[in-house]
Amino acid sequence: MSKLALYQKYRSSTFEEVVGQEYIVRSIKNAVRTGKIGHAYLFCGPRGTGKTTMARILAKSVNCQDTANAPCEKCPDCIAANNGTHPDIIEINAANETHVEDIRDLIERAKLSPMQGHHKIYIIDEVHQLSSAASSALLKTLEEPPEHVIFVLATTDPQKLLPTIISRCQRYDFSRVNKVQITDHLLNIAEKEKIQMDRKAAEMIAVLSEGGMRDALSIMDQCAAYTSDHITIEDIENIYGLSTTDGKLKLAESMLACNLEDMLARISEYDEKGIDLARYTDGLIDIFKDGVIYSYTKNAKILKLLTAEQAEYLLGITDAENCMRLAEKFIAAKEFYKNASSLTNAFEVTCLSAAVESTNKTVIPAKPAAVVQEKPAEKKETIPEPAVQTEFEDPEPEPEPVIPVVQQRELPEDEILSILVQCNKTCKQVDEPLYGTVNMIASAEDMKYTTLLKQARLGASGEDVLLLVTAESSAANRINDQKMNEELYFFIKKRLGIDKMIFAITESAFRSASREFMKKMKAGELPEKKQITRYAENEVKVKSTEDKVMDLFGKENVEIIGG
Repeated sequence: MSKLALYQKYRSSTFEEVVGQEYIVRSIKNAVRTGKIGHAYLFCGPRGTGKTTMARILAKSVNCQDTANAPCEKCPDCIAANNGTHPDIIEINAANETHVEDIRDLIERAKLSPMQGHHKIYIIDEVHQLSSAASSALLKTLEEPPEHVIFVLATTDPQKLLPTIISRCQRYDFSRVNKVQITDHLLNIAEKEKIQMDRKAAEMIAVLSEGGMRDALSIMDQCAAYTSDHITIEDIENIYGLSTTDGKLKLAESMLACNLEDMLARISEYDEKGIDLARYTDGLIDIFKDGVIYSYTKNAKILKLLTAEQAEYLLGITDAENCMRLAEKFIAAKEFYKNASSLTNAFEVTCLSAAVESTNKTVIPAKPAAVVQEKPAEKKETIPEPAVQTEFEDPEPEPEPVIPVVQQRELPEDEILSILVQCNKTCKQVDEPLYGTVNMIASAEDMKYTTLLKQARLGASGEDVLLLVTAESSAANRINDQKMNEELYFFIKKRLGIDKMIFAITESAFRSASREFMKKMKAGELPEKKQITRYAENEVKVKSTEDKVMDLFGKENVEIIGG
């Protein structure tokens, strides 16, 4: 006897077993138990989301002899329904029985009384595939149905149905099952089937299934057969021709750095392995989209593919604006692929285009540092040589101006601890909503400050201090730079209503300091509070537009009208 597929073996048989679709389950369950059953239902939604399963549970429940606990799974009607032998539950696949004669035969048989249960239930799957004449014939019966008949129509394409059919049914739209629910369900089944599978592998299957529980179980079944009941991420990648998220991030890094040799080598390797580049493109879109989401929310729980560490890595080599541009570029590329004779060539062209466009938009900190270290330092050399020399250049060119570099100001861990000692939850609860109002400031003159502050979140707060946490060390160093720090102090005091000194550290430094803080607190070895001195009002002042105009033209030459 052939092995029963997992999606058949674990098909839900009661309302409680249905995964996802909570509002639909509750609505139909209440209708059954209160006796308020409609004469026609329309179940719409993507494949594998439980439409036919719910139709079968509904059919079984309305004929169950224990109305209060329907379906009871014990009475003769429930047992017959589970075995597929109930004479009053008729399933029709409209893809096969699409002609008007089939529907007319159904209508004639519907007039007969139920043979065993209370109702005769017709489940018509893929109802949108009925011919025009068959749909019209069905419409007539839906208008004046026999008292004992219930129709349950299921479709993945409701827009192809006659509007008059839809209007005569109670419509329920099934949504894709979310990733967490699919993952938990797969792990539960794996435990029952004695299949070894870690959560990461289950999450990857959930992503591949695109919200369809049936697809997820089919993928798991296939992987279990391939791996002899020990499913790993590597096995899933081998079966479905996928690349890991880290692999996609490495390709993205090569693309953003315009490292064409590495980028093309990776694409060639994917081609040799038979990786589905269309699906790979979807993965890149999800990665760039996750980068945008994480840059604004710092909430890893709502990301589709990336972990918090991976998101921080991505935002360390580019910014949210560039991530958004790349996501849009690869979405547009999906249309480009459709008309391409070679998917590999189309993918390469898309990546090359993205790399060229990113050259002047992305800063990767590691690259410039490596270049500087390759050249030996010269004591007398203070002005860089021109990048390109020609015979037309003056033999002694004018010195080029040296661009000042922002002083790097990384806080040592002892200083971070001395700041954390004076922070508390109460201050943070007060300051967090105030700090969040920086997102509502849209004036051009404040963009210098708002752009920088949006790259940071409020990590901790005390009576005199704000400790900001950034994904990139460059942003933290910029905030801690003395001149900028003073300007930011007066900016948040005036615009956000927070009169506190600002310090900034990276996410990794914050986590490390938090762990050290807990250790020292338990040991009673916490340092003294850092002495906080606010900037004096006369040192730095964030000038208004009016002040800047007066400085430029002279106060006596400016007249302020209105306001």
